[in-house]
Amino acid sequence: MRSIVEIAALWILPLALLIEYQFWQSIAWATPVFIFYVIAVPALAAYIIVATGAGWLKLWKFNLKYTVGKVPIQIGLVYSSVINFFLLIFAELLSPPSSISLTVLTTILIAVSGAILGSLYDIALVHYRFLEVYIRPFYKREKTIKIVAAYGPWFFGLMGFAAGLSVKFGEYLLIETNQFISLGMVIAVGTLIIYAPFLFYFLFIIEHKRHKAENRNKMESAAEITAS
Repeated sequence: MRSIVEIAALWILPLALLIEYQFWQSIAWATPVFIFYVIAVPALAAYIIVATGAGWLKLWKFNLKYTVGKVPIQIGLVYSSVINFFLLIFAELLSPPSSISLTVLTTILIAVSGAILGSLYDIALVHYRFLEVYIRPFYKREKTIKIVAAYGPWFFGLMGFAAGLSVKFGEYLLIETNQFISLGMVIAVGTLIIYAPFLFYFLFIIEHKRHKAENRNKMESAAEITAS
């Protein structure tokens, strides 16, 4: 069963992007440049998020053979595949012209859907030990559902919400505006829109660890002074 989950979750799911690409092509208002954006940006943002969280800060770990710097080679494509699945479901809401109400509705729907499906996805990964998330329920050896429930809804919900905003940003600049805009610049900003909320979270974690280290050093210094 473990092998089946690995193949389905980590190899078949990224291939769904090929099918999703065909669906995007069938949508009249989706231009080739926008389709490239909507597939590439969530993937790129996911790679950066995982590289920061798993590779640098070591907040979680993937027990997989095929990784680069502790980042699974296919993980960005996995997230992009899931996000594009929801984007295609709500494609009618994404279609131009843009409006604030539709943008808010779309991002909320993608956030809720992402929170649910993303959590279910991680339940499978954590259960079969493809993924270890270093939070309190993990160290207390609690059940898989409790571990994922402690981070999954907000993590994937936030990613879905940010991805929805990023896609609407790309759709507006790449389809609705008539001005020439560098695709590279749009991709960079679109990626930052998704990454920014997680960057603030990572900075909070870094500051929290620094504060704990300082307190620990002060206690050790005080103990040494008392002992002497």
